[in-house]
Amino acid sequence: MCKIEKFGTVTRVSITILMDNQANLIVKSSESIKYFQEKPLLAEHGFSALIQFGDREPSILLDGGNSQSALMENIVRMKIAPSAINQIVLSHGHDDHHGGISKLLDAMVLQPKEKKWQPTTTIDMLRQWIENRQLPLITHPASFRERWRIADDDSKTGPFNAPPKREWEAKGANIILSEAPYRLTDGCWTSGNIPRETDTGFSQSKKISHKQGRLCYRENDQFLTDHLEDDQAVVVNVKNKGLVIVSGCAHAGIINTIHMAKKISGVDRLLAIIGGFHLAMDSDEELQSTIHHLKQEKPELVVPQNKSFAAFKENHTDVNVKILKRV
Repeated sequence: MCKIEKFGTVTRVSITILMDNQANLIVKSSESIKYFQEKPLLAEHGFSALIQFGDREPSILLDGGNSQSALMENIVRMKIAPSAINQIVLSHGHDDHHGGISKLLDAMVLQPKEKKWQPTTTIDMLRQWIENRQLPLITHPASFRERWRIADDDSKTGPFNAPPKREWEAKGANIILSEAPYRLTDGCWTSGNIPRETDTGFSQSKKISHKQGRLCYRENDQFLTDHLEDDQAVVVNVKNKGLVIVSGCAHAGIINTIHMAKKISGVDRLLAIIGGFHLAMDSDEELQSTIHHLKQEKPELVVPQNKSFAAFKENHTDVNVKILKRV
């Protein structure tokens, strides 16, 4: 993948963590990191973040947490209007990242209401009326795979909960499938499929495959090895400050994710890396290797979420690591 010539920039960006696997009411805020302290938030094994650009649209939701209700409950508690969300990005098809999206679509009331049409109404007029109420939902085609786990004795577990594509469409989502980087707005793109150039920060996916069975998906009655090609991140280029990378789970490896972000944007400076890194079960040696390579990338801020913070915090030395609930 080559540099995108018109990647663009934004002048400001804020990242609001709507769902993570921990919540805390008594953490002290700083000038740049604001913790939500008005009322308790729900936490679960899942991730969701709201990406905003000040007064400029769009507001982008990255992932939807795990359960059906927790994301919407936090949105209500944080007084965020669902109608303010203009786009949804699904980082990959695992259920701890898409569980709350259906309820969010319900709250946005996107389905066209009954309307009386004249005999002169054309198909194009009907299509335009429907499409004007649809919400773009961008993801990789592989997100909708029927996923399984196959043990060494060939016993199978699955299928796991796949994103409900038809249900989302019925609720008003316009699903946009893209393997390549996709422009969300000027200065903000999805990473698209992330090449696995290094094993650093990528070992956890292999470990799950080794210890708990081979990750597979079913296609045409065949079980094929699942390399999680759908895994992607959101990349924001903040003018004169550098890249903000927001990952859902970084199954492709957080170092590979950084390399892809730099490649498509043409920007080397890293302002922040935020999101799931999938490091929770990595060995100390693997964590130290990932941290060593992260230091070489020289990010100003590293914010591990979604199962990664505790493991990262215990093993980092002088990387600027913080956990946040609202930025």
